[in-house]
Amino acid sequence: MSLLIVYSSGKKIQYISNIINERYDSDIVEVKDLNRKKGFLNNIKSNYAAFRNNTTKITPEYVDFAKYNLILLGCPSTLGNISPALNTFIANCDFTGKNVMIYTTTNGTNATGVLKQIKKAADKKNANVVNSFIIRTNNKTDQELLINTVKLLPQLDIDLFI
Repeated sequence: MSLLIVYSSGKKIQYISNIINERYDSDIVEVKDLNRKKGFLNNIKSNYAAFRNNTTKITPEYVDFAKYNLILLGCPSTLGNISPALNTFIANCDFTGKNVMIYTTTNGTNATGVLKQIKKAADKKNANVVNSFIIRTNNKTDQELLINTVKLLPQLDIDLFI
């Protein structure tokens, strides 16, 4: 069985996560940043927090992974960095004995830095990171995102881990 842990500051990563969820009948948990507020200045503050690799107050703080064979961790690229909410969630967990797949969405051309940060954080918590992927969302319709995601999923060998 698989579990998706996702932080979504926008709709694109949530949409991608729902596609994965439907395809693999996963459980899904959305991590919420309790300090994040709406508005232009607050968005700048959130981006700065991501740039500084900060943590934040979140809910849920922890999830029991006992019944899951594969955990997928996802967040959007925030100025090329991991979101403080997902960073905090990973820091609160122990992934010992768990296969983990990481993913991100980006409006830019490259988000490998985010994947490296998520992997580094997960490795510190004993995760066995088995794969990673990036979905580019810039100027894509939901239909295009659906097609791109459905094409990508078989290449990830998710079925081997659930």
